[in-house]
Amino acid sequence: MKRPAAALLIALVPMLAMAQAPAPAPAPPPAGARVDAIGKLPGVLWDDTVTLVETPGQWGSNEWSQLALGAAGVVAVGLVLDHKVDQIMVRNQRSAWNQPAKDVAQLGGTGGLILIGAGYVGSNLMDNDEARALWVDAGIATVLSQVAIYPVKMVVGRDRPADGQGTRDFSPFSGNDSFPSGHATQAFAIASVISAHVDSPWAGGAAYGVASLVALSRLYTRDHFSSDVVAGALIGSTIGKAVVQIDTDRRNAPGPHAQLSFSPAWSPDFRGIRMVAKF
Repeated sequence: MKRPAAALLIALVPMLAMAQAPAPAPAPPPAGARVDAIGKLPGVLWDDTVTLVETPGQWGSNEWSQLALGAAGVVAVGLVLDHKVDQIMVRNQRSAWNQPAKDVAQLGGTGGLILIGAGYVGSNLMDNDEARALWVDAGIATVLSQVAIYPVKMVVGRDRPADGQGTRDFSPFSGNDSFPSGHATQAFAIASVISAHVDSPWAGGAAYGVASLVALSRLYTRDHFSSDVVAGALIGSTIGKAVVQIDTDRRNAPGPHAQLSFSPAWSPDFRGIRMVAKF
């Protein structure tokens, strides 16, 4: 991993993610206010989804310029580093590294979901509103970022490095789904939320460092090209920061919010689940 291309990539992924406009540090929720109680989460997810979908319509030239710059960066990485980095990974395959790489990658998959769930349960047990807010934002950012990349994966239809078709094999709607990396997207979404909530550069650096290891593990196992993980890093970190900003505004705003609640419904004629929506 001393090769220049690999070193450049390792530095580039967290730098690109952290270069996005940072979300303001979230203010702690009102003490004791259960604004992130589990029964309210479906409504929160819906509110955040609607807000994110509507946001591009409010962008100015600065936001569109940032989007163009990010897209240009992904293309540049693809042209310059995709083949070089993949060849470095091929030459440095070691059987002893295969399982550790797969284990690290799980932090951008099932392991990350377990972490979010455990964090939410733990914050409820401790009745810690700020910790609860962090893990709610991490969960919502994870869901929304994965939803956002799914159609991109289908439309782009890129082969994975291990398929042996090269860096420029794209077959829309073929089922190929290398671009962008879902693991990198999730890892950087979680990292960006942690960075925004925890007022410590060390915590933010550690979170982005772990996310970068997840991205690197996906390169090593040849599940993704460099541009796949860079695109995932940018998408995940951008959505993560946006979710923190949206939910911080929601927590600090007076008045009712949209809520969805679920409860069992049981009668002689009906058995099921009752859903109540409040707007």
